Amino acid sequence: MNNQIFNEANIIFDETATTQEEAFQIIADVAYQNGYVKSAADFVEALKLREQESTTGFKDGIAIPHGKSETVLRPGLLLVKYKTPIEWQALDQKSVQVALALTIPVEGASEHLKILSLIARKLIDDGFRETLITANDPAELVQLMDEIEV
Repeated sequence: MNNQIFNEANIIFDETATTQEEAFQIIADVAYQNGYVKSAADFVEALKLREQESTTGFKDGIAIPHGKSETVLRPGLLLVKYKTPIEWQALDQKSVQVALALTIPVEGASEHLKILSLIARKLIDDGFRETLITANDPAELVQLMDEIEV
């Protein structure tokens, strides 16, 4: 994975979120801290708007929340592992343990479709999903994400 899009600073082990709203706030705060968005509040709104279109809850405890907004400065991927599984209205009705969150700039938004497609393709792999959910070593998670060729 391109280190402009993903690096170890983009891995969050969240012990506080218990709702989707709180999960979105954590994602937006880290996206802001890491320079992917101009405004955490605006990015939370972008995540909520996208979620209203259809769920970003994938399956097996994994979600791919993403938001396209003028507040996004550059494309990014954040990996958030939640201590408390989050109710997400996922496709398989399972709570979410891991979010792969994308920041999507309005300009060049087609690039995010490529990244989403690559992530979805990797999530078909049982071993990839299992490691994504169980690994707690940042170096192992960076190595795993490097398997997604962007």
